[in-house]
Amino acid sequence: MTLEQIVIKKGVKLGQLDAESDSSLLDNCFIDNGQLEDLLDVSKTESIIVGRTGAGKSAFVYHISKSVEHSVILDPHSISVQFVEHSNIIQFLNKLGIKLDLFYRMLWRHILIVELLKLRYELRSEDASANFIRRLYESVSRDQTKQRALNYFRDWGDKFWLETSEHLKEITNKLSQDLKSGLGSKFSSLDISLEGAKHLSDSVRTEVKSLATQVISQIQIQKLNEVFDLLSDYAFNDKQKKFYILIDKLDEDWAGTETRCRLIRALIEETKSFRNIPQVKIITALRVDLLDIVFDKTRDSGFQQDKYESYLVKISWSEQDLKNLIESRLREVYKRQYTSVDVGFSDVFPSPKHGQDALSYIIQRTLMRPRDVIQFVNECFFAALNTPRISWRSIHVAESTYSAKRLDSLKEEWHEIFPSLETTVEMLRGIVSPFTRTTLSNDKIEAIASDLAINSDDGNCDPCTVLAKRMYEAGQNLEVSDFMYESLLCLYQVGVIGAKISTLDSFSWSYKDQPKLKKSEIKRTNQMAVHRMVCHVLEISEKEILSLPRKQK
Repeated sequence: MTLEQIVIKKGVKLGQLDAESDSSLLDNCFIDNGQLEDLLDVSKTESIIVGRTGAGKSAFVYHISKSVEHSVILDPHSISVQFVEHSNIIQFLNKLGIKLDLFYRMLWRHILIVELLKLRYELRSEDASANFIRRLYESVSRDQTKQRALNYFRDWGDKFWLETSEHLKEITNKLSQDLKSGLGSKFSSLDISLEGAKHLSDSVRTEVKSLATQVISQIQIQKLNEVFDLLSDYAFNDKQKKFYILIDKLDEDWAGTETRCRLIRALIEETKSFRNIPQVKIITALRVDLLDIVFDKTRDSGFQQDKYESYLVKISWSEQDLKNLIESRLREVYKRQYTSVDVGFSDVFPSPKHGQDALSYIIQRTLMRPRDVIQFVNECFFAALNTPRISWRSIHVAESTYSAKRLDSLKEEWHEIFPSLETTVEMLRGIVSPFTRTTLSNDKIEAIASDLAINSDDGNCDPCTVLAKRMYEAGQNLEVSDFMYESLLCLYQVGVIGAKISTLDSFSWSYKDQPKLKKSEIKRTNQMAVHRMVCHVLEISEKEILSLPRKQK
């Protein structure tokens, strides 16, 4: 079939919006933005893939799993974390206010060691596990420095082949036994459960908490460092073989928020610890806002966030990267659907109009991430159904649907931090962009603040809602302008607006430049602009061509 004979039919897409459903195209159209090499290099620290929703984190995990010889993907849903979270012992200790960070680190360390051994020795049965332990003893039994490590393998050797969920249950049950032993005969009849903790008298609670804290503090996680040494010398000493454990979907609801944050922080700490095994790398994918929540909720005295920077791979895409992604997928899609002819962007999309080319028009309406580009082009195909090419009219029709979907996606993406975004974003509806603070209607802002103060649940933790409620409390010296500044900070952070802090600056955008603004900065802001991605759905017009988000250097 020639290009002239092609008619766009139902179901033509540039790809699916999630990597799991997009594997067919990912196998042939993965675009390396220059960050893959550091992730694959086991000698480098870079191991935590960080990015916003749709930035391509899962695509990197999928591609690595398919391109290396030895890898395994861990899904938090499949390892029964909820069994641990809802177990009587954990609920009991949580109710007493006892920090379980050390226990969570031990959980991860054990899980990761077991998964590595399964990967290295294909331990899928009790016999295979026993053979491994026998060979290990024969190799190192005379080395006194390895004896404590051998004790670990002696305790767990016949269970290595079990599913990870079974290991979690074993470890949790062992903690329960250790606690009962630590509490002694005086509390032998104590109900170790959430209800049991609720009914303790103050004096008993204090004594039990003290004893329980001692039990937790005696978890010998440091002894497992010797296991690292043993694994390095015996199991992972072949420099030609590299092993990867890949962990994704940590932003999903596999545990309650507090437990999830503690477990993710523990995983990050263990990712650092596993650097002691040179041919091994633990690679984790994390949404950037979730990482912020994790650090905020688990921050303790002496915490220094900059110590984690060398482990982070902050996914970023240049305009050229996104152009390559579109071109690569177009070629593959047309090859599968229509023709063996090498199809390019200009064969499908219209010629430039008024100095604006279609590719730049699309990319300018994204947050510079693959999912946005794929979704916009998919909508273009849908709008151009039964026509030979995508026209400018099709692009504008597609933009209407795309803009609404992207705003909905932003609300979902940031719901955990800004659950009231759906309301606060309305202060921008109908304005002309760029704009200044004086452009915004005071009456509209006050109405939005009143709506949030009256109609939001008491548990709503959105900073805009919290401030709105305080505005209407007696004795609070807060003005409508305070609510406006808080809302603008939110809208900047989620990517709805950009800010030009001084006349000499270009517009700054959270997804490309400074991720957050301070209140003092938003007060000094010279101009703000609504991102073109949501202009259509918010009925916003532009009075001039905006300077684009600054390109990556």
